[in-house]
Amino acid sequence: MKTITTSLTLALLVAPLAVANELTGTLDGKQHSWHILEHEQGSTANFSELMPSMYSVSIQGHRQNKFETKGTFVIDFMVMQGKASHASVSYFPESALTPHYGTKEEVPIQLDVLEFNGDTGRASGSVKASLLYMESLQAGHNPDNNLQADIRFDVTLQKE
Repeated sequence: MKTITTSLTLALLVAPLAVANELTGTLDGKQHSWHILEHEQGSTANFSELMPSMYSVSIQGHRQNKFETKGTFVIDFMVMQGKASHASVSYFPESALTPHYGTKEEVPIQLDVLEFNGDTGRASGSVKASLLYMESLQAGHNPDNNLQADIRFDVTLQKE
């Protein structure tokens, strides 16, 4: 019994340190979750170091545990001197890049954790945005057709 209790205690102490690679939240009040995909070249949650202390971060979640455009949710943001700028957010309800929903202007992003350690990193936080419909690149964003997004993420980042 003592061994089981010790193992359970250790598991509970270690569990908060593990990153679940989660991208979850609501689109127009409906609960969704997306998969972060890992592949030979990295992950769909990644970062690029543009120059010292300047990074580009992309978190791309897929509705199924495979690559496909339909149902993909994307959060992109820049980091300069350890501070995140505003994010651009997109949701692709179809199998093509258009039509889709996205932010016309960058939106605030809340980061609880942001770490870069060589070839890996971690980002945990949330973003809330009104995603405007875009039928085509020529048509632009339609403010009369939108989705409200309230998304939480906790992901391991891979360097590109």
